[in-house]
Amino acid sequence: MDFLDVHVDKDNRLYVDPSAIRYAAKAGEPWATSAYRALTDFFDEILRRLKNASRHRDGESMLTEFHEPRETRLGMSKFGYDGSGASREIGERIWAAIKDNPLCLIEVPILKRVEHLPMFVDDLSNDRVSDLTSRIIFDKLVAFTLDQATKHPSITLGEPMEFQVWDTAAGVWSTKTYALPDAGTAKQEPLLLVPKHVVFHSLRMSNRGYWSVPVLGAVQDSQTTIGGNGKPIAPSKESLKDRDDLKDNIRETNQQWTEREWIQRRTNLLERYEEFVDGKFTPLDDDEILNRLGL
Repeated sequence: MDFLDVHVDKDNRLYVDPSAIRYAAKAGEPWATSAYRALTDFFDEILRRLKNASRHRDGESMLTEFHEPRETRLGMSKFGYDGSGASREIGERIWAAIKDNPLCLIEVPILKRVEHLPMFVDDLSNDRVSDLTSRIIFDKLVAFTLDQATKHPSITLGEPMEFQVWDTAAGVWSTKTYALPDAGTAKQEPLLLVPKHVVFHSLRMSNRGYWSVPVLGAVQDSQTTIGGNGKPIAPSKESLKDRDDLKDNIRETNQQWTEREWIQRRTNLLERYEEFVDGKFTPLDDDEILNRLGL
């Protein structure tokens, strides 16, 4: 079975990870390639609007007007799968963090993907990145769901309903009508199936992971000296992690050193981190998924 078999009436503590989609797309997987293109097109459009002051309101609306995709049943909340309805506030914080960010405004942006946001936006949880990712690729998930329904006749479709989708051609949030599987709950709610290989128990690209690997690595390199014996002397990563100026505000440190490395050395720390994450990438196996879902 290629899709995630979720609880339909409560939270499932797994998340759609945009890094997993990118990784599968790099491997040539057709569905992931289509989904990743949708993600990149979406953020490219945000960057275009960000660089045009007359379109700032339109750019912000891309991030504030998406609805949480409750149909996946993924994420974590205090009140079941229905989420907390915080999309507008989260979108406003994302826009505020990127609107004047030099990493977005340079000719070839460095901060240019949904998966990059947690490194530079405060309190951007796994839930919210998963929600935004799922909504951007909603129509790709619908195509996957309908394909699975064809392969598995036991999956029955409910009545057609309207769902929010991103219209790439028009550059707006719009609606489309789809008949999705019936979740089998008393309210006859729709269920959107998600490929197992694009979910994880957290985001692979995290603010602390970025800080501890490429950012502190850059600090380490900058403070390496040559000893009397001709050998390099570098501060340990552990000693750097204890420095107040580096640990008190991790996202600020991430911002400062990402800019510094690009300006001084033309080194893209985000690309380095992607390579590091990809080198350690392993999808969840079925046993791990069952354990996470409590099945």
